[in-house]
Amino acid sequence: MFNAIQNYQEAEKYYNLALQINPNYAPAINNLGLIAKQQGNFQLAKQLIERARDLDPRFVPFHLNLGGIYKELGNLDQALASTLKSLELKPDNPDAHMNLGGIYQDLGNLDQALAATLKSLELKPDNPTAHMNLGGIYKDLGNLDQALTSTLKSLELKPNNPDAHMNLGGIYKDLGNLDQALASTLKSLELKPDNPTAHMNLGGIYQALGNLDQALTSTLKSLELKPDLADAAWNLYGLSNSIEEAEKRINQCLEIDENYLHARLTLGALKFHQGDKSLLKDLLKSKHKDHSYTRSFEWTLNLPEIPKLFFHRWAFFDSMIDESKKARPFYEFGVWRGISFKYLINTFKKGYGFDTFEGLPEDWHNTKKGAYSAEGIIPQIDGGKFIKGKFENTLPGFFSKPRPMASIMNFDADLYSSTLCALNYSKPAMDQHTILIFDEFIINESWEQDEYKALNEFCSKNNLSYQVIAISYFTKQVAVKLAGF
Repeated sequence: MFNAIQNYQEAEKYYNLALQINPNYAPAINNLGLIAKQQGNFQLAKQLIERARDLDPRFVPFHLNLGGIYKELGNLDQALASTLKSLELKPDNPDAHMNLGGIYQDLGNLDQALAATLKSLELKPDNPTAHMNLGGIYKDLGNLDQALTSTLKSLELKPNNPDAHMNLGGIYKDLGNLDQALASTLKSLELKPDNPTAHMNLGGIYQALGNLDQALTSTLKSLELKPDLADAAWNLYGLSNSIEEAEKRINQCLEIDENYLHARLTLGALKFHQGDKSLLKDLLKSKHKDHSYTRSFEWTLNLPEIPKLFFHRWAFFDSMIDESKKARPFYEFGVWRGISFKYLINTFKKGYGFDTFEGLPEDWHNTKKGAYSAEGIIPQIDGGKFIKGKFENTLPGFFSKPRPMASIMNFDADLYSSTLCALNYSKPAMDQHTILIFDEFIINESWEQDEYKALNEFCSKNNLSYQVIAISYFTKQVAVKLAGF
């Protein structure tokens, strides 16, 4: 009763009275452990519930509770063992199947996580937490439509769940619906104002919208609430405006978590851009020499000239705009919902956008065909002319007629095949002054097989060369100018 109303102090008093009468009364020991868990003392909770389990090893809730505590402590193998033990004792427990799904998700076993969570919902169809968890698993699997459906179902069952609203914001962000992402995340914070993860996510949404001051404020707020939130410190690095600021924030991230791999690897690249190659050379000899980050840095290391370094796409765009022929229009291959297009049109006033607006035309590594869909909706942007359809169907006809030379060509099609198609057909609108920007050029696990490969094949076929003039490891962007026309 006292646990239910969260009167923990009163509950603790009565459980201790029960233990004075019977020191080995396992339910009271277990409940004291649950109180410790609610108060954030997971080590004490573990000790107490382990004692309760040892006193009564066939009582299912003790194993189930221990699984949850082990998960909180990061002991996923023990969490898995305890939860499986609870299911051995009671195979039709929906909460245990739900918890099992969460553990498998943390272990990266997404198929098993999906199966366990679906089993939980088979046993208890109207569990809002299980639907929310299912949405998270579908999101990790890259199935954003089902992630959205499951999360909305969770909110239908429990409308004021701040975690579900936060998750919904993350799904909308991945779908490119930034306004809805913003609204959902703000709703989450209205319900739970001191959630550091929601503030961090809010910062990411503001950054994607180009509202950098708000992005910084939200990210700093997340670190104020949870100073050891390494992901927030990493995101601060992505808001940097100088290499000195970036290095400071990378070091802040490493002070929180010295094993934060992306920060450890990136520090070597930042040192290299400041003239110190030693850390990067050590990295190239380490066990991480084949990591996609390291391969990206090595590619930069071997360029004839070191390009300008940027940390967020808006500074990257601003610099390329400054270097461009502003009287010319721009071309964008892969428009999605038009965020970048809207930014570029502010300067160039006229732009051409090419997209199916139905998502990827084929699988892209772990991303399924149809991802990044705009549901067929073409943006309404003054000065923009949009050509809908697959590149191989629309570009031949479009470029068969004389077109103005491009100031900037922004390639955001991701796929090797789509990027090569766009390069081949748009060549008549390129010259030595045109700046080519690639949105997914480096950092991804198989980046050498995507836009990088397309550019190199295009240049080889046309006896062209390219100079890399700008790079961003955080946003994966690369800008080049061509020579040899």
